[in-house]
Amino acid sequence: MPLLEPLKDSTVTSRPVREEGRSLWTQAWAKLRRMPTAWTCFWIIAALLLVSALSWLNVPLTPYSFDQTSGAILQGPSATHLMGTDELGRDLLSRIIYGTRLSILIGVVTAGIAFVIGTIYGSIAGYYGGKVDALMMRGVDVAYALPDLLIMILIGVLAGRETWGILVALGLVSWMGTSRLVRAQLLQLQSEEFIDAARAAGQSTFNVITRHLLPNAMGPVIVALTFTVPQAILSESTLSFIGLGLSPPACSWGTLASDGWRSLRTNPHLIFFPSLFIFVTVLSFNLLGDGLRDALDPRTRQH
Repeated sequence: MPLLEPLKDSTVTSRPVREEGRSLWTQAWAKLRRMPTAWTCFWIIAALLLVSALSWLNVPLTPYSFDQTSGAILQGPSATHLMGTDELGRDLLSRIIYGTRLSILIGVVTAGIAFVIGTIYGSIAGYYGGKVDALMMRGVDVAYALPDLLIMILIGVLAGRETWGILVALGLVSWMGTSRLVRAQLLQLQSEEFIDAARAAGQSTFNVITRHLLPNAMGPVIVALTFTVPQAILSESTLSFIGLGLSPPACSWGTLASDGWRSLRTNPHLIFFPSLFIFVTVLSFNLLGDGLRDALDPRTRQH
């Protein structure tokens, strides 16, 4: 008889437990706050979003504007210019803060485009299944086969290297993973009893998808979006680095790093600080995504 006790305990603890009076999202948020690394990354991202918002509102965060020139040309970090100046005497910290709003905007909007297109596409494929699913997934396979960099370059050049063109280009190469994830989640949820009950109650297809299927599939999708943002920032930086990103006077961390590359040996601060911001932001989003994945995992909510 004692040999049966461990089997009984493991069976009970393997089931996701929902605490009385607390939603699963509330439990996930509480669990995330108990993860020091993910919680620190959350506040780093929140600070970057705040700086981006203040920059869009033209709130002065430094004594200099992003395009203000001075006699201090190619000056290293000092008490006057904390991150030095560029070849035109512009304060690098001010330009990095100005570039924050475009880099964060590109990451967030790209994730939004991927979420909208991928969720709609994956929902249709996952809900109807069969031939519709097979046909739509072959379309995703074709989209995956196209070289992302080539598509981004073509759209960016056709759009005249404008911000909206970069956003469209990045969005069009980022939605396939989201669509596959949504489709897989919906296929898994199709056999659940609450979906059968909703259909038996006469609810429309739209209501079944939007009110029952998608809310229960959003956990993994949200985690995936936290990885889409840094991917978009890196992709824009790559385009800027090869000279096909945003056109002046617009600047992002990628364009600043590209400009600093020419003075790598003589003035390494010009590429070091923009690259540092890219590194910290990408790392923060990735670590936050790992934390969200663990927090939203139903097998660990009860711990």
